[in-house]
Amino acid sequence: MNTGTKNGDASLIRRLWPFARDVRLLLGAAAVLMVCEELLPFAGPHLLRKVIDHLEAGGDLGRIHQLALVFLSTIAGAALAGFLRAVAIENVSARIVHVLRTTLWKHVQSQGMSFFHKRPLGELMTRLNNDVDSVNRLLSEVVLDLSGSILMIVFGSTYMLLVDWRLALCCLAFLPPMLVVTHVFRVQVRDSNRDIRQKLSHLNTSLQENLSGSALVRIFGLEKRRIAEFATSNAGYRAAWYHNVSCYAYYFPVMNLLTELATALLFLVGTLLFMRDMASLGTLAAFSWTMGLFFRPLRELSDRITNLQQSLTAAERVFAVLDEATSVATSGDARFPGAPSGRVEFRDVTFGYDPAHPVVKNVSFTIEPGRTTALVGATGSGKSTLAALLSRFHDPQGGGILVDGIDLRDLERDERGRALGLVMQEPYLFPGSILENVTLGRDVPRERVGGLLREMRLGELLDGLPDGMDTPVGERGARLSTGQRQLLSFARALCQDPAVLVLDEATASIDSQSEEAIQEVTHRLLGERTTLVIAHRLATVRDADEILVLAHGEVRERGTHTGLLERQGLYARLWSLQAGMQAGN
Repeated sequence: MNTGTKNGDASLIRRLWPFARDVRLLLGAAAVLMVCEELLPFAGPHLLRKVIDHLEAGGDLGRIHQLALVFLSTIAGAALAGFLRAVAIENVSARIVHVLRTTLWKHVQSQGMSFFHKRPLGELMTRLNNDVDSVNRLLSEVVLDLSGSILMIVFGSTYMLLVDWRLALCCLAFLPPMLVVTHVFRVQVRDSNRDIRQKLSHLNTSLQENLSGSALVRIFGLEKRRIAEFATSNAGYRAAWYHNVSCYAYYFPVMNLLTELATALLFLVGTLLFMRDMASLGTLAAFSWTMGLFFRPLRELSDRITNLQQSLTAAERVFAVLDEATSVATSGDARFPGAPSGRVEFRDVTFGYDPAHPVVKNVSFTIEPGRTTALVGATGSGKSTLAALLSRFHDPQGGGILVDGIDLRDLERDERGRALGLVMQEPYLFPGSILENVTLGRDVPRERVGGLLREMRLGELLDGLPDGMDTPVGERGARLSTGQRQLLSFARALCQDPAVLVLDEATASIDSQSEEAIQEVTHRLLGERTTLVIAHRLATVRDADEILVLAHGEVRERGTHTGLLERQGLYARLWSLQAGMQAGN
């Protein structure tokens, strides 16, 4: 995927302007201070010219002292302006990066799961961290610095033309070729920086995948292959940097050559004019000083342009994420009139990860409050997709899903969270304490959490931990067993007492003992709660009030366990197959 839409530089800067809305006055003050900092140094050659011409004319030292004091005042003024500008810029940069990263994070959080399925985690981390850090100084520092360099070039040109147009032309004659070289350099660096950002994203993705899958790498002996793949990504990143460095390899020598030629021509013409009494010694001295001020921003222009191109390339990548429309519409503002009863209705639901190839087709069923419905079928039949739709990881492309008669798309986000609980096949735990993983920051009394954990048969675990519920679980719950992590995820789902509970193959990846414990606990705790169970092992759902059998995204059979067996259809064949496998084992 192309990480940047080749927008115009001005267009990208305009898009960043709203993020500086709260700091525009401070940014304006920084711009004024920048003008003072860049222009005050030109008082130096002007005062030097006056001093030398005054001495040549036999003037008194009192006037020299006055000019020296003025010169010291301009130096102090420029230093003070530079200090205040730096302070203002740091404040502006910090505020812009805060607003930009918050906006980007909110947009990422609003996305459906399809967004995360097609983007590697390492790439998202690069955009949220590296790219935002590169963008944050675009308005506040890079644009101001670049504007300051251009201002010095314009003011220096004007000053030299006013003092002596003949000597000025000696310098300005080299300005067009310098600008051409700088333009070529700008274009090449822009493409090079875009390539570097892409290669860095690939490198971060490779690192993240290898670190996350380190156990699989070791058990399957993939170390050499993974090292080779990482070396390829690393080599691509190195090659991108080499190309970037090669741009500088020609730019600085060419700029230095043009600067030296301009200096030589100035001294040659200046000497001739001085010998013919057509220019004063003070004018030559002032021009010599002004040339340094004139060519310095030209030489620094490369760094300014490099920083600008890096920031613009990063801005392209950030806006590529911000411009990506979410597959899940913004939540509505509907609320339940009271406590939700838990009636779930699927109305002609159609959905496909690729809309041209639906995974579920015109699925309709209703789960009355307090009832349990199970979805069974072969792998790929659409069971987990329906659970994901009810959890609103995605929105259906056709039909709708209603809870207590309200479409999920119209429900307020907090209301949906209050009504629905989810337990997935692979529980994810954050690297915090047990209490934090159950409450997820919600205001739940410790006593309720402790009682719930003990009901989930985790009391023995809590008693054996030094800090009880405040004990950290480790990265992804590494300090707990698979069964304990799953029981903890059940407690998390039940913590808010949801009216509807979705169990997506919640016992598929645990041992029989843990599965038996979970089934015993859930039968006791589900009570009158509406439950949608997705199961691969049919024995775990034989007590469900209704079983829906899916095939190729459609409901082929529905009924109770006994009724479906009597029909001798698809469910009966699946049951016989699993029973035969268990008998064989």
